[in-house]
Amino acid sequence: MKYFITGGSGLLGQRLATVARDNDELVLVHNSNPTGDTVKCDITDESQVHDSVVEENPDVIIHCAAMTHVDLCEDEVDKAYSINGDGTGYLAKAAEEVGAKIIYVSTDFVFDGCRGYYKEDDPVNPLGIYAKSKYDGEVQLQKYSSNWAIARVSVLYGWHERANFTNWVVKELRSKREINIVTDQINSPTLADNAGEAIFEIARRDKNGVFHTAGNDAINRFDFTLKIAEAFDLNDGLINPISSENFVQKAPRPRDSSLNVSKVEKELGMKMETCSESLKRMADSE
Repeated sequence: MKYFITGGSGLLGQRLATVARDNDELVLVHNSNPTGDTVKCDITDESQVHDSVVEENPDVIIHCAAMTHVDLCEDEVDKAYSINGDGTGYLAKAAEEVGAKIIYVSTDFVFDGCRGYYKEDDPVNPLGIYAKSKYDGEVQLQKYSSNWAIARVSVLYGWHERANFTNWVVKELRSKREINIVTDQINSPTLADNAGEAIFEIARRDKNGVFHTAGNDAINRFDFTLKIAEAFDLNDGLINPISSENFVQKAPRPRDSSLNVSKVEKELGMKMETCSESLKRMADSE
């Protein structure tokens, strides 16, 4: 199959390329961060999106591109909605025109975190601009496409030249620097490689609907950081536990946005990995 992958120079885009099958044809798309194997497309430009998709004529669009800086979204509201909401709508329209399936990578932040361990059909209640704009993408996707899937991830991490939570922790601890990590935010940290495998399986099985393609854990950020230190044989004494009240963040965060992955494991016949499994996999691949 031929895949048109937005955010192709980002973490998930690059890891999708790593876990793809040899006979998969990938068109990796960038906007502001080109690499040697990506093509340019600004997803906020509807005509550019249309022309690029029509020209490439993919079987599947995997839409990873997003404005993911949660606090910056609070300051740049219009930009957040343009990228996360409208950009998704433009891609969905283009996908519909060429008869392509579109898989949109969304977030655990669509939930308010009051309960945790959310299933795909649980009601959403996004708190901040990032979360609301990503949910707007979910809405526009379903409005404009008749062949769609949503893959929600949580604290996406893995090897990439740009920082994500896990490679930042590894870098800081290897540099013998202390880090302060909150104990009261619970997620389902997701290795990008494992999410990518699930997303490809959604495409190959032509599944529709919402899927939680996340890590198989509900774990607070501090305990996750301890597991990172263990996996990479680093000094966990440099990790200081703090409360969110002592950590200034502009955007509201859900207290417990952990995701239930039983639907993915049942319908796709695959395993979503625990933190320990994924971190070992990451460490072994260094």
